[in-house]
Amino acid sequence: MLRIALAQLNYHVGNLTSNKEIILDKIQQSIHQKVDLLVFSELAICGYPPLDLLNYHHFIESCNQTLSVIASECKNIAIIIGAPTANPDINGKNLFNSAVLLQNGEIKAIRNKSLLPTYDIFDEYRWFEQNKSYSCVEVNGVKIALTICEDLWNMDVDPLYTNWPMNELVKESPALMVNIAASPFDFNHEDERKNILRKNVNN
Repeated sequence: MLRIALAQLNYHVGNLTSNKEIILDKIQQSIHQKVDLLVFSELAICGYPPLDLLNYHHFIESCNQTLSVIASECKNIAIIIGAPTANPDINGKNLFNSAVLLQNGEIKAIRNKSLLPTYDIFDEYRWFEQNKSYSCVEVNGVKIALTICEDLWNMDVDPLYTNWPMNELVKESPALMVNIAASPFDFNHEDERKNILRKNVNN
C-alpha cells in the first residue's frame, strides 16, 4: 500500500521561485510524515494557466531547471507534479502538458495530456501537442493510471473527443488512478469531480 498525500497549494503563474519554495517545503513536510507518494497539481511548476509565457524559450528552460532542483529532493519520496515538457518530434507543437513522476532524485517517468480543451477559458491546443500513446507508471510496485484533468472527462453521451485515455490505461489493470488538474474554482466542482472519478472507476 502507498501512503499518499495531496498538495493543494496556491501556485503563482510565472513565479517559479515562489512555486519551487512552496513545493520543496511540502516535500520536506511529507517526507517527515512518511508519505510514499505526494501529488501536486497540473502545471504546478509554472502555475496555471501560463498562456503565452509558454512561447518563451528561457521560460521553458527555467521550468526545466526548477524541475531538476525539485527532483534532486525526491530521494525518500515519490512525487507526481505538473510541468510543461519538450516535444522531441519537430513535426508537432513544441510542448506537452505533462505529469512528471520524480523518485530517487531523478525523473522516473513522464505522461502527457491527451485531451486538450479549447472551450470556456481553456485554449490548451494552442500551445500543447496531444498525447497519443498510453501506459501506466509504477511507484513502489503499485501500478498507477496517471492522467491529467480533461483526460477523465470525455464520458458524455455526445463526447467532445474521439478517444478516451482510460480505455487504454485500464488494459494494464492499474491498482490506482491519479488525475492531476488545475481548473477554476467553483462551489459545485468538487461533487462533479467525484462523480467523474466514480464513472471512470465503474467503466
